[in-house]
Formats: sequence, C-alpha cells, structure tokens
Amino acid sequence: MAKGAISLMPTQQQIADHLDLNQSEVSRHLEKLGIDWKVATMDEIRVAYLRHLRGVAAGHRSDDGLDLTRERVLTERVDRELKMLTVAEKKGMLINVAQLEPELMQMVGAFRSELLSRDDKLKSELDALYGIEVDLSILNEHTFAALAQLARYDPGERGFAAPAGGTIGAARANVDNGLGAPVPGDVGEGIGEAGPV
Repeated sequence: MAKGAISLMPTQQQIADHLDLNQSEVSRHLEKLGIDWKVATMDEIRVAYLRHLRGVAAGHRSDDGLDLTRERVLTERVDRELKMLTVAEKKGMLINVAQLEPELMQMVGAFRSELLSRDDKLKSELDALYGIEVDLSILNEHTFAALAQLARYDPGERGFAAPAGGTIGAARANVDNGLGAPVPGDVGEGIGEAGPV
C-alpha cells in the first residue's frame, strides 16, 4: 500500500470470501481468535486464521480453542496420581479413614477409662502405703488436664493448640495438696512449666 493511502477495513463478507467461510461463521471464528474484524486488516486476519488451522492440524488446539497439549498433560498427571494411589493402597500404605475412625474412637475411650481408673488405683495404693487419705479430685484434676491437652492436639499444626484457660495444671499457693501438707508457693504444676531448682 502506498504511503498516505487510506486502508479500508474488510467487511465480514470480504473476510468470508477470502477465508472460504460462510459470512455467519466469520464473527464466531474471529472471536475465538481474539480478532476484532472492524479494526484488523485482511493480512492480520489471514495470518491468525492460518496459525489457528495449523495448530488444529498439528493436534495442539481443538476447534473450540482448547490447548490440547496442556489438556493431555493434565490428564496424564491425574492418571499418574491415581495409579500412585492405587499402588500405595495395594502396598498397605493407605488406610480408609471411615473404617479406622470407629476403632480409634474405641481406643481413645478405652485409654480415657484406663487413665481415670488409674487415679482410683493410685489413690488406693497411696492411702495404703502412706496411711493417709489422698483427695481423689486432685488426681482426677491432673488426669482431666492431660486429657484436655490431648483433645487440643492438632496434627495439622504439628502440636498442641493453646489451652483455653491459660496454662494447664494447678499451680496453687498455700492450698492443701491432698497429702497433708500445703503446696509451696513457688511450685508450679503443669505441662512445660519448670520451678526453681
């Protein structure tokens, strides 16, 4: 085109004739290609259409514009992950949580009962051994504190969540410890606390 000449944009009919399409298909095809036929030149339209046809012919793009190579990669990745899960399941490396949950609940319940009955046994042994009357509620308090701490365990956080009411334990000053002597004020009982040495 000579310098200073006016460039006329092609009409949909001219584009259809040039690309051997029906006029009704032109806007649909050009929209898929991301071309505004009102501002694009015939050369730009032709090049974009030929590149699209080449991509479809090479199997890289579908008629609706999907990147077939990318879709194949995604499909292969999903297939590989499913096969890896199947192999892990056959090797016994995976468990069904729905099947395991009732057994875990039963085990935790048995563990809780055993801990609570331990307090009764410990009280009986301490009473008989030292000839004193140990307050069972003090033993139960520590057991319940330990159970509460275990209930806050969060495997996703790799540890224990912060306790709701501050530190766990019964750090009490000048209160009967159930063994006949007051608890010294500088003694703190609880998880992770250290008193003076």
